[in-house]
Amino acid sequence: MQKYVTKATVDRIYDNSKNGISGHFIVLLLSSLLFWNNIPPLIIAFGFISHLLILSRRLYLRNEYNKVRESLVDLVDINSWLSKYRRCMFLSGLAFGLMIFFFDNLSIEYHFLILCISVGLSAGGLYTLGESFSIYAFYVITMLGSALVWIVQQDADVYRIGTILIIVAIYYNLSSGRRYANNFKQIILEQHSVSEYIKKQEEMQNELLEQKDILEHQATHDALTGLPNRILFNDRLEQSIQKAKRNDTQIALFFIDLDHFKEINDSLGHHIGDEVLKVVATRLNLVIRLEDTLARLGGDEFTIIMEDIKNIQYVIFFSQKILKVLLEPISVNNQNLYLSSSIGISLFPQDSTDLNNLLKYADTAMYKAKSEGRNNFQFYSKEMTELAFERVIMVASLKQAIIKKEFVVHYQPQIDAKNKKLVGMEALVRWEHPTLGLVSPAKFIPLAEDTGLIVDIDILVMEIAMMQVSEWRRDGLNPGILSLNLAIKQLNHDTFIIILKHNMSKYDFKSEWLELEITENDVMRKPKDAAVKLKEISELGIKIAIDDFGTGYSSLSYLKKLPIDKLKIDQSFIRDIPGSEDDNAIVKAVIAISKSLNLDVIAEGVETKEQRDFVLENGCSKIQGYYYSRPLPAEGIQEILKDFSL
Repeated sequence: MQKYVTKATVDRIYDNSKNGISGHFIVLLLSSLLFWNNIPPLIIAFGFISHLLILSRRLYLRNEYNKVRESLVDLVDINSWLSKYRRCMFLSGLAFGLMIFFFDNLSIEYHFLILCISVGLSAGGLYTLGESFSIYAFYVITMLGSALVWIVQQDADVYRIGTILIIVAIYYNLSSGRRYANNFKQIILEQHSVSEYIKKQEEMQNELLEQKDILEHQATHDALTGLPNRILFNDRLEQSIQKAKRNDTQIALFFIDLDHFKEINDSLGHHIGDEVLKVVATRLNLVIRLEDTLARLGGDEFTIIMEDIKNIQYVIFFSQKILKVLLEPISVNNQNLYLSSSIGISLFPQDSTDLNNLLKYADTAMYKAKSEGRNNFQFYSKEMTELAFERVIMVASLKQAIIKKEFVVHYQPQIDAKNKKLVGMEALVRWEHPTLGLVSPAKFIPLAEDTGLIVDIDILVMEIAMMQVSEWRRDGLNPGILSLNLAIKQLNHDTFIIILKHNMSKYDFKSEWLELEITENDVMRKPKDAAVKLKEISELGIKIAIDDFGTGYSSLSYLKKLPIDKLKIDQSFIRDIPGSEDDNAIVKAVIAISKSLNLDVIAEGVETKEQRDFVLENGCSKIQGYYYSRPLPAEGIQEILKDFSL
């Protein structure tokens, strides 16, 4: 098992070394005084100087060892130090041993005294220092060996006893030296091992602390932008609230949502969306104060905690600054992207003193900003909470309406103004609420699209309209082509084609009787994916129309690739013709595009004779709008069909 030395053991080494040097000096001094009158002064002086030189060398080497003790050294340095110290101890022992050769004129008693001193030094030295300094054996054996050479030359019997004592002492030193041959080296190596062990432990501890910091950072920060996440945001907001309570100050909480960010992910990919989020985070970081907290809650939602608000004007100024900086083009992969943002603001303590309510109210205000056309900011008000509550109730009611089939279909005729014939009709959903009555589509369609309920509603409308058109045709009436609105979520649904085929088979509905309308914006979100789905529908013999044409960002190159049959001019361009030169030019351009691509074209939202005449004169004969008829329930449309059948 590995043995480690303690600091106490190392300190003992130095203490014994110090005692050894002191003993060397004392013995030298006492010997000089004892034999001062019996030895020539020159010899004493020579011996004293030589011993002082050796003593100085021992002091120097001890200082060198002190450096070894305080720092980590390798085996080469240890051996070098040991070699130097052995030579010094050898000379020291030799100096003591040779002293007896200069004491020939002393009496036997003095010789025996010197011999006892030598043997005593060797025994005492080994007892006190042998376990720490095996190199002390060099000193003892050299000293006793020199004395042994001299003593065997003497004739007195007392010297025979001295010879035996010296031989025993030499033997003891040799056996002890063998036992502790590597003891000192082991001490240094073990000290080195302990130091390395401690160093490794410190490194491991530092590494664990670093890992802890990394994990803590990952748990409280957004991986993409490096901003505080929801966990850290909640903690910062709670601290800000407590601080504001103590100091009687105000807090503004900004809830920022990027407008139409989903379209970037859907059309360009999430990797581009991630780069956009990084740029947005950087820009927001540049406009906030050092004491403000910017966080990303998830998706395209950011929040800012602004403490110590002096007046509401600064909050307004800061909101305008955010809107402006986010309107600047974002360059990603050598293409410029344009975004806007909607901001909701709640205030502490005016709106609430509760963390969750402040965040909820800022979120509510943000949705108000979106409903006001986006790219603006709104302060929270109690009325917004009421609207949000109404939204929750509306969603729940919509789900019940789907289950109970409270939706009805109204139909708006499509007329060929040139030939004065009914060529088709668009199916438009209406919600017949049991207590509210007939609910306008403008109130529930956007909500249904946001929540995904539009998929279920479209399926209901499809089934009701197909069943009604088939019934009319069995009765000998000709409703023309049935136009159904197709939401992009419905198009992307895996079961849409299956449900479509099932209803066509169930109601004996021919494919040439059906036309599906999809908005230009929906198609352009993922034009390649949409083209694949639309081609599959087109191969069934079903016509495809692009609704609200002119409001999106489609290009002629994409239009040529899509399997479409008709363009519908959006009613926003029809409303002001022929009085608006801009709208006149747009309508003419759309008609020209349809002709160049061999596509049918229809104008929707025609309400006046002037509007009808304008589109008719410019080559668009198919018209849909109030000029001919409002959307009507099946009973009302049936009368119109009978009139056109005459």
